[in-house]
Amino acid sequence: MTVMLDPWRDAATIAQRLTLPGNRLVLVLGAEAWCQKCRQLRPAFDQAAARAHPNDTWLWLDLEDHAEFLGDYIPDDLPLLLVYAGPTLQVQRRVDEARDLLDWQSSGRPTYDPGVRERLLIQDWAF
Repeated sequence: MTVMLDPWRDAATIAQRLTLPGNRLVLVLGAEAWCQKCRQLRPAFDQAAARAHPNDTWLWLDLEDHAEFLGDYIPDDLPLLLVYAGPTLQVQRRVDEARDLLDWQSSGRPTYDPGVRERLLIQDWAF
């Protein structure tokens, strides 16, 4: 079972996990306060994260709660799934339903890397 990490509280742990060999970052950007699809997807995200591979780090970043961390980056559509294998952004796609959280291997070629993983590697970025 994977422990749910919070980027504010667990910055050092997240940074350390992202340096491990074979690491993968599965990240969803959402806005639960005003995005109904985000609110509906969040429980499925939490369940998938709880069953994730030990080398995977699953994070949910809210556009409002993590605005300082995300900087100027605003996705075109929400919720947005970003998957990094090591330093490489492999997937960037809107998540339409819960199965998209697990079935993302075949589509979603990245068009722009917002640098989320790079910022997560800074152990004390939240301070």
